[in-house]
Amino acid sequence: MYLTRMRPEQVREAVSSGLPLIMASGVVEYHGPHSPVGTDVMIAEHLCMEVEKRTPCVVAPPISFGPTTSWAAGPLDGEIDFDPAHFYGYVLELLRRLRMIGFKRIYIVQHHQGLEGLQALSLRRAAAELMREEALTWGHGWGRKRTEELPNPRIFSTIQVGSIDTYLQALPDDTGPMPIGHAGKVETQLIQHIDPATVRMDALKSIERARLPEWLPDAEEADAAEGAYWLDRCIEGWVRTLNENQA
Repeated sequence: MYLTRMRPEQVREAVSSGLPLIMASGVVEYHGPHSPVGTDVMIAEHLCMEVEKRTPCVVAPPISFGPTTSWAAGPLDGEIDFDPAHFYGYVLELLRRLRMIGFKRIYIVQHHQGLEGLQALSLRRAAAELMREEALTWGHGWGRKRTEELPNPRIFSTIQVGSIDTYLQALPDDTGPMPIGHAGKVETQLIQHIDPATVRMDALKSIERARLPEWLPDAEEADAAEGAYWLDRCIEGWVRTLNENQA
């Protein structure tokens, strides 16, 4: 179910049924001459859409803009660096309103600079602030009560921020952890699988190999089939997590 396509009674039913809400978070930034500037948010949004096909949940519109610090490029290459202070304020208000609707579990699929990057830290800060706001309404000493007596027993996990591979389990074929890098092989092959029409591998030739950033040369090794494999493993992990934490 997609939040923006739901009627009011459907929203109320989803909330009363305890369905989780999942949303993507990414940025618009330079991903080399061969990949779309929306690579990050496209990957995160694709994961959310695939999760929705496999388990009951509500998908909210993605957070498509965030702080990039202009690390890879600038406006002339399509990169949009969002002021982190404004980003935090926007996310805080957005999450507050989603909580007001009544969603008891909110999952943010964050794909940009890992979970220690500026955007992820801003998301987690907003989640922590909303936890504090809610807890302060319970009065002093609420931690002395039994967990089941609290108005929201899952206060510390109501809003969770994870990367696309946060819930990826060890694989039986011992392929190791999922490698993720900016605009290189992994992100390129993920996009090749998600939306191949947006990728132009021959565009890599527009930059002399000696002048390629250190994170770009292995993009030539991208394999759409391998990208599909990793994405499916990530999706499985998120589906499993949503099912295990049903309200």
